[in-house]
Amino acid sequence: MGNDHRKKNRVLEKITLNDIAEKTGVSAMTVSRVVSGKGIVAQSTRDKILAVVKQLDYQPNLVARSLSSQRTMTLGFAIPKKKQMFLDNYIAQILSGVMTVIKQQNYRMMIYPIEDGEDSGNPYLDIARSKLLDGLILLKPKTNNKLLQPLIESGFPTIFINHRSRDPRVNYIDTRNVKGARLAVQYRDLGLSPDPGLVIEANFDAGKAYKEVVGLFKDGLAPDAIFCADDYMAIAVMERLIEMGRKVPDEIAIIGYNNIDIAKYTRPALTTIKQPLLMIGKMAAEKLIDLIENKSIRPIQIQLD
Repeated sequence: MGNDHRKKNRVLEKITLNDIAEKTGVSAMTVSRVVSGKGIVAQSTRDKILAVVKQLDYQPNLVARSLSSQRTMTLGFAIPKKKQMFLDNYIAQILSGVMTVIKQQNYRMMIYPIEDGEDSGNPYLDIARSKLLDGLILLKPKTNNKLLQPLIESGFPTIFINHRSRDPRVNYIDTRNVKGARLAVQYRDLGLSPDPGLVIEANFDAGKAYKEVVGLFKDGLAPDAIFCADDYMAIAVMERLIEMGRKVPDEIAIIGYNNIDIAKYTRPALTTIKQPLLMIGKMAAEKLIDLIENKSIRPIQIQLD
């Protein structure tokens, strides 16, 4: 029992940079350079320090680091609020990329679900003014959202994902989604002219896509192919068509967008355009930290294939 108590005490002890320096025979400043990832250290020395860091299970003192740098060491991640949002594979893959970088850089993260059309002030500006964060990542905000302008004008370090602007104050990571949509349509290119009557505004809502797709079948007509702006809508549309007795893809071809993991498990398997979601998340976090630490020149406006 006494041994167990001593073990618990050792676990609760706070390992410091000085402890690592003493064990490795280098200065605490050298250890700090390796732990923070800032500064040049010989590879052999770096390897020795990292081995001791792992052995002692060293955890950086985030409070002390925050006080010394005048930062919170915390990033915000604002996502569209909807039902079962954390089961959304699109959000999960981008979030995974963000978290990978945040963990490597010893930052923390706070998640803010933002409901579309909130009328209680400006949630984006409230988050920026809270002094809880060093920077903010906004996932897929609508381009016509008037609440974004005050945030942009505030100069608070912010990166938008899947949103772009010609405003040089706006920093964003996006894909060439117009080109992606063109690829999707050309894949089924029949040389047809666009017909506004065949466009359904489902706003990335799979339930709405499932319900509204029936409207494409009127006056005895039926489309030969349907392009959906994301995979969840495509899967819902496919399910509804099968319920209607339509054969997919023999009668009606479906193509989605994003290449979420679950798409390969549908039957028939879903044809889809891939976005590099994990890379988008990683790049957004990296660029935001660069902005915070003054390593990047604004604007950051990146479009990925």
